Amino acid sequence: MASNSTMPAQVDVLIIGAGPTGLGAARRLHQLKNESYLVVDEQPEAGGLASTDVTHEGFLFDVGGHVIFSHYQYFDDMIREALPNDSDWLTHQRISYVRSKNSWVAYPYQNNISQLPIEYQVSCIDGLIDAAEERSRAVGKPKNFDEWIVRMMGM
Repeated sequence: MASNSTMPAQVDVLIIGAGPTGLGAARRLHQLKNESYLVVDEQPEAGGLASTDVTHEGFLFDVGGHVIFSHYQYFDDMIREALPNDSDWLTHQRISYVRSKNSWVAYPYQNNISQLPIEYQVSCIDGLIDAAEERSRAVGKPKNFDEWIVRMMGM
C-alpha cells in the first residue's frame, strides 16, 4: 500500500487491511468527506483474502475464499461498481458429492437425501425429528461441537 514517504503524519481514521472490508470502509469515508483516512496493508496489492496470487508460469492460487454472499444492497452496489463486467469475474459451477451409505449424494446433502435408498431417507428424517425433540428438552448450550451437531442434526 502506501510507502513510508507518502504517509500522512496524522489521520482521523486508520484502516488496517486492504481487503473487501477495509476498502469498503475507505470508500464510505471518501463518500462522507468528513474524515481523513489511510488504508495500510502488509501486502503491496489490495484484496486481502479475496485476492489471487499468479505465478510466473500463470498458475493461480487463491489466498482465501472468494465466495460473496450478501443481503445488503449497498454492498451489492459497491461490488457491481468495482467489477461491472462479467469478464471481471471468474466463476465455476460447484460439483460436489458426499459419500453416504455406499452412494454418492450431491451436495448439499440435506437437499438431496432423495438420492439415498428409501430406508436411509426415512432414517435421516427420523434423525431430524429426534434432534428437534431433543433440542426442545435441552438445557443450556452444547458443551462441544459434537454435541451441537447431534442436537441440531440428530444421530
